[in-house]
Amino acid sequence: MVLPAVTTATGALLVVLVFGMSDGIRTQSAALGHADEISRAVVLIAVTVLLVGVAEVAVATTRTVAHRTRELGVLAANGVPRAPVVAALLVEPVVAAVLGALAGSLLAVVTGVLLGTVGVVATGVSYGGLAIGAGIAVVVSIVAALATSVLPTWKAASRPPIHSLASGG
Repeated sequence: MVLPAVTTATGALLVVLVFGMSDGIRTQSAALGHADEISRAVVLIAVTVLLVGVAEVAVATTRTVAHRTRELGVLAANGVPRAPVVAALLVEPVVAAVLGALAGSLLAVVTGVLLGTVGVVATGVSYGGLAIGAGIAVVVSIVAALATSVLPTWKAASRPPIHSLASGG
């Protein structure tokens, strides 16, 4: 789950920086004549990168669940209800998404503050934009990780124990 967390962190970094520099992006795109379209495209690209990281979390979840087939069969054969099994399996992707989003957001805030302080960003960096971007990155990461991981974990936990134990992963 390290690679998905790193990819999610990269997406979060981009989202937070885009929101932190959104005023400057709008100002520069107004000079080009299409401020609204360019601003929306930049945000869309940033969110897309974040969602790619979360999709990678989902792929890792599917792989993890596939490797735990026998373990899931043993739990089901011993009468463990499906809901706690699914909840336990969802901890890993959610933690990876949250840690990635928090790490990327923190790095982006530090970078944004440094860039603004040094004066590298001529239009400045909005602290409010950085905060909004960090919030969006974390929330989108959690929601997307849950949305993409629930189905594979539910399907795996729903298999009859005999099939899970016989296939062995």
